[in-house]
Amino acid sequence: MGLPVPGELDQRPRALVEQACERLGRGAVVAWCVALLEQRTAPDDPEQPSLTWIGGRHAAALLRAGGLDRPEQAYWPRVWAARALRYAWLPEAGPAVVRALADPSWRVRETAAKLAAIHELAGAVELLEALTADGAARVRAASVRGLGAVGEGEHAAPIRVALDDPEPAVALAARRALAELCRRLDREL
Repeated sequence: MGLPVPGELDQRPRALVEQACERLGRGAVVAWCVALLEQRTAPDDPEQPSLTWIGGRHAAALLRAGGLDRPEQAYWPRVWAARALRYAWLPEAGPAVVRALADPSWRVRETAAKLAAIHELAGAVELLEALTADGAARVRAASVRGLGAVGEGEHAAPIRVALDDPEPAVALAARRALAELCRRLDREL
């Protein structure tokens, strides 16, 4: 559909996504990102925008080299799509983000957990709770932050468990999430 000119590919993701929304429309960008996240469209579909709108130079390099055909790189379009939903959001994207919490790629799960917190997706609570035991520390940290943002009193327990996580970043995220949960619910937990 339309590519940013090569000099624009080094911009931050927010700038690229905002330009895509200006050029293609927010609804179209959100729908495309949801389709990518759910793997209902191919990342190199000529009927869809170029991945460079959401993946910048990294996307351009992978597209040129055929890297998205390699299984170890195939998750990147889903990561970029989820990240783009941080900057281009419509509520109808919520169910896809919740489903992405079960993605096989830890990077997609992490980004979806961040989105659940940012966009306050209460429907993500059960999966966020399960992800507090994920094998990837970054997913555990994002999930406890998500519980702090959208959880209820009963979600203090898994956050408390994460206070003892061997990964310092997870324990710190848990301390902050517990403080946020208490502040949001206006009570000690």
